[in-house]
Amino acid sequence: MNDAGFPEGWYPLMRSRDLGAGPVVRHLSGAPIALERTPARAARGRCPKSGRSLAVAERAGWVFAAIGHPGTDGSAEADLFAGPSRQLDLEGHVRARIGDVAENILDTTHTSVVHQDYLRRPGERRCVEAQISSGDGWIAATYPPGAAPSGWGARLLGAHRYTITDAFRAPAIAEVTYARNGETKFSARFRLTPATSGETYVAATLAVPGNGAWAELKLAALNVFFRRIFSEDRAILELIGENRAAHGAAPLVFAPQDVLRPGIEAILAGRTPRAAAPRVLLKV
Repeated sequence: MNDAGFPEGWYPLMRSRDLGAGPVVRHLSGAPIALERTPARAARGRCPKSGRSLAVAERAGWVFAAIGHPGTDGSAEADLFAGPSRQLDLEGHVRARIGDVAENILDTTHTSVVHQDYLRRPGERRCVEAQISSGDGWIAATYPPGAAPSGWGARLLGAHRYTITDAFRAPAIAEVTYARNGETKFSARFRLTPATSGETYVAATLAVPGNGAWAELKLAALNVFFRRIFSEDRAILELIGENRAAHGAAPLVFAPQDVLRPGIEAILAGRTPRAAAPRVLLKV
């Protein structure tokens, strides 16, 4: 852990395409960073108060800045698909803490309540077994196809047939993968940045395999669904912040269905996550 109170690593600040000659000011853990491009079109960061240079990097369509000293490899990360794919980038700010945002992204149990009808049909809740695994800097839950969304929107994309893997890894990255017979059919990566106190910047990349018309159509549908999902989830997440403020220093309590939240909090605190149990029975 470091003075910023978040894991050492690279955090996204904005999309590369939106950075011009600048400067554009973004925030990382409450500290302003002025971003601009050099005459050679490289991204450059500095402290707007002192003028001191700050480490920034560009990859996969995003501009990153560092907390701590994570090394010169910068924002390097594995591709969502090894082969041809179509990708879509989405971004937004949420007045909520990173832990709350990460859990919301990776919480399968809330879809039947918050996103009913188009993600999960009413009356179709069922018991499923989640398999939990963890290691140094990561924790994951894998759900059988019965846990996949089954509403009209999800069925349009074939999601109801897929196995889901939800994972959180350092420094603050939530990933969702849908697969069938071991083949990835959809993948999403949500990079979470502590912007200011109680506010999280979400830099999301959605991807589907292939580069033809069908892949483009699926990505267009996902764009519509995820914007609606993000809007509904944001409303709830911002109420969480208000509720926490109303109750002061009340401790964070984990419910039985919060299978990944203890691990998320451990990673954000710089500790090794531990799976409470290898298997958990849930109703989704």
